[in-house]
Amino acid sequence: PVSTEQVGIDVGLNSFAVLSNGTEIQNLRCYRNAEARLRRCQRKVARRKKGSNRRRKAVQLLQRANVSVRNQRADFVHKQSRKIVNQYGLIAVEDLNVKGLAAGMLAKSVHDAAWSMFLNFVAYKAASAGRDFRKADARGTSQTCLCGARVPKTLADRWHACPDCGLSGPRDHVSARLVLQRA
Repeated sequence: PVSTEQVGIDVGLNSFAVLSNGTEIQNLRCYRNAEARLRRCQRKVARRKKGSNRRRKAVQLLQRANVSVRNQRADFVHKQSRKIVNQYGLIAVEDLNVKGLAAGMLAKSVHDAAWSMFLNFVAYKAASAGRDFRKADARGTSQTCLCGARVPKTLADRWHACPDCGLSGPRDHVSARLVLQRA
């Protein structure tokens, strides 16, 4: 159905995404939760003799464990993107360089969050539903207030407090509102 509601989306690592209306989607952390099982499966493979049937079976167990993680992540992203596209007419997201972010210290967490998959799913579902999907410049969204004032913060600072206009709120929520404003 046609919707006139608008939303800005700020993706993150603490929470999967924060919408401009204040809704917070929790991060599923599929890979982090399955790491112990994957480690045990990899250890089984390493202990088996190359070319043996037991090693082949251990490799199949490892592959199933990896597929399970991938399926959980894809299912979660499909469901969240479908909810957003069904509810909102204008969807604004950050234009992130996910490949660049995934090359740093937070690579495992960035890959586990599946931002690229989420943004791609939202984009194609929005196109098929006739929704307006826009990408906004991501530079400075967490360091800028809605009034345009620069409010520098470290990554550990989770609260936004603007000295110019007095706006105070969670950092990700203010960032999502700014993404919507820019789009």
